[in-house]
Amino acid sequence: MVRDDPFQKVLKAVKRVREPGDRPEEEVGAMDRYSCDLCQGIREREEIVQCGFCGRWVCRKNCWEGDFKACDSCSGLIMLAKTSAKEEE
Repeated sequence: MVRDDPFQKVLKAVKRVREPGDRPEEEVGAMDRYSCDLCQGIREREEIVQCGFCGRWVCRKNCWEGDFKACDSCSGLIMLAKTSAKEEE
C-alpha cells in the first residue's frame, strides 16, 4: 500500500484561503504595504510570502516556517502528519 507523504496529506486536508498568485490584502491608505494573514501585522511587499499549501500571505519574520516552506499554520499540520506517519510504520 502506497501512503501519501506528509506534504500530500496536508495539501489534501487544508482549505485554500487564496489561490496561487492571488494578491495579498493591501493595507488601506498605505502604498505597497500588506497585511499578514496570520498575525495581521503590516509589512512591505518583499517581507511577505504566499504559502503554497493554503494560499495565505504571511510575514517571513514571524509567520513563515522556512524548513517546510509553509506558513506556521500549515507547518504545524505537516509536523502532525509526519509524526502520525512515523507512528504508522
